[in-house]
Amino acid sequence: MAARHGGLLTPAFMRPQLITWKVQGELPGNFRLGAQFAQVSGVSLGMAKTVLEVAERAAPAQAAVWHILPREVPEDGSAAETWARVDGIETEIRALPDGPQRCQPKPGDTVVSVIVGAEGEPMLVGCHRHQPGDLGDPAALLRLALPPEAPSRAWMKMEQALDWLGIQEDLKGRTVLELGSAPGGASLSLLSRGATVYGVDTGAMDARVLAHPSFHHLKVAAGDLRPGMVPDQVDLLVSDMNLEPRVVCQYVEKFASRLRPLGLILTLKINSAKVEAELPDLIHRIRDWAPGPVYVRQLPANRQEVTLVSWQ
Repeated sequence: MAARHGGLLTPAFMRPQLITWKVQGELPGNFRLGAQFAQVSGVSLGMAKTVLEVAERAAPAQAAVWHILPREVPEDGSAAETWARVDGIETEIRALPDGPQRCQPKPGDTVVSVIVGAEGEPMLVGCHRHQPGDLGDPAALLRLALPPEAPSRAWMKMEQALDWLGIQEDLKGRTVLELGSAPGGASLSLLSRGATVYGVDTGAMDARVLAHPSFHHLKVAAGDLRPGMVPDQVDLLVSDMNLEPRVVCQYVEKFASRLRPLGLILTLKINSAKVEAELPDLIHRIRDWAPGPVYVRQLPANRQEVTLVSWQ
């Protein structure tokens, strides 16, 4: 933030999973926070203790789309008490006269976000203009929990990436090349949506994934994969390998240049200060060969990593 907006924004108060900033001067009309580690960001409209006060704070925004979000939620989507409080407030808000009915914004829509804290905390009300690359419904991603049958947390990361891209229903009949597939969490997510998956990994795959008729295990290292081992047409390139991002992108670019996929979903690990410093330049270079616009964000299921997506 200091590098991007130094002198314009200074930290104000902070709570777990919530950071506010004071504006020094005036924000330009085209201002974008551009924070890849923020689920959602916007301009504060103030605090509110009741739903009626929320409506008063939000009235100037004239927004048709509202998101009701918990301030803090565990990464596994649990915390029933928190979600019960959020759902109760959302029900009250949508019951108001002329209450908002939509939660999926379109580019250009003004979106009101209501941040619900712990019992007794005031709610924080804010708004932002929805743009391509923003999360459509952050609350839906935060609710996602890892099912018992999932082989790994990669299942949750893939589900959230697909939701972000909005292509969950567009995978039937698609061919996916996954670099680093073991033990099969992401593969299971893709297979369940009707995709054919070629999983590249020397590691052991989950038995349920191996038994799926649309899964093909290529038991080689990503660096040893040759063009003749994969189909001539691949719709989606996927990777969640525990390697430096520059290495991952070398492997992915080799196949992206030949296969011309419709999309990419890459998890990029940030496991050192050196990687963190190199990442902006690497993302800039990925835009030269990616199939469409490139967006990067730390999704709720990400840990010390970010997710990069691109789709034609």
